[in-house]
Amino acid sequence: MQDTEHLHGSTMKHINRGPFLAHRVPVPPPKEQLRIANALEDLLSELDAGVEELKTAQAKLQRYRQSMLKAAVQGDLTADWRAANPPAETGAELLQRILAERRARWEGAQRDKAEASGKALPPGWQAKYAAPAPALKGGQQQLPVGWIWATTEMTGDVLLGRQRAPQYLTGRWTQRYLRVANIKDNRIDFSDVESMDFDDAHFAKYRLVEGDILVSEGQSPELVGQSAIFRGYAEPLCFQKTLHRYRASPGVALPEYAQLVFRANVCTGVFRSLASITTNIAHLTLEKFEAAPFPLPPLAEQEVIVAVANAHLQVAGELDRAIATALRQSAAQRQNILRAAFAGQLVPQDPADEPAQAVLARIRASRAEAKPPARKRAAAARAVAQG
Repeated sequence: MQDTEHLHGSTMKHINRGPFLAHRVPVPPPKEQLRIANALEDLLSELDAGVEELKTAQAKLQRYRQSMLKAAVQGDLTADWRAANPPAETGAELLQRILAERRARWEGAQRDKAEASGKALPPGWQAKYAAPAPALKGGQQQLPVGWIWATTEMTGDVLLGRQRAPQYLTGRWTQRYLRVANIKDNRIDFSDVESMDFDDAHFAKYRLVEGDILVSEGQSPELVGQSAIFRGYAEPLCFQKTLHRYRASPGVALPEYAQLVFRANVCTGVFRSLASITTNIAHLTLEKFEAAPFPLPPLAEQEVIVAVANAHLQVAGELDRAIATALRQSAAQRQNILRAAFAGQLVPQDPADEPAQAVLARIRASRAEAKPPARKRAAAARAVAQG
């Protein structure tokens, strides 16, 4: 039972000696104290065993979730489906098509910009196309037939968020935005959304659309790359520089499948191995995130993977929430047991027990007899002082 009335300090709580010694505590008869202690030992031991079982189940669920994510992006979940549905193109053909489509989208965007500005494209403009970098090392195991190792950049558009700076805090073009604190594993926490300036051009650039995936750029090493799919909000939202935005290319990758890849990259340590770590913070830079390995199956198989994996992960999530509820109830039950113990409600009382008042009276009398008179104490103190 915690006494908060006399606690002091902001980070490290402490209580002074005077209030501590003056604190009133209920004192039952000695025999009842023994019965209370025995009952507490039995009840709390049983409760502790239950809590330990819940934590063990929680750890097993976490391992199951990790193995499910890994199986999803390695093709293990859809082996039977793939055997009955051979891919229409090889992995090499899939990659060739993706790269050709990516270049075609870039060229189309350049033509649209030139047309909007009323200017002709300069000679040799096509040579300015930047091909995606090859994949960084991240566990390049053998993939199933029809799959290919791509990179994050090959499968979607990646953008690092807007930097938070004093010049963007004037309130002239206020828009709300998400930051790394809002991104949890596979969900977005909207309870604390901040604001800063985004003029029209930057608002158009950094505005989120449904299906965008937000990936943490700076985070603790074990959580770097943690991500969630944006599925809409009551008002427009942008995003800050602590986050990458991944927008899957249509016909190449499903956002839901990309999210499985990113979650697998966190639990298997791929993102951590690519990040730059300073003290306790890991940074997954734009270049590293773009070049992160991305196991890519055909689109039809991605749909099956998403359906199967999400069904398993949903069940695991429901069990996880049930365990978390049980752990909270266990903590509340512990408090109830202790409260009952110190309120005299945990064990039956016996009228034959010697009252606590009698015991305390004997203790006070014994202390008074052992304590020398004040004059003797003063004389002893003077003798010590005089050497």
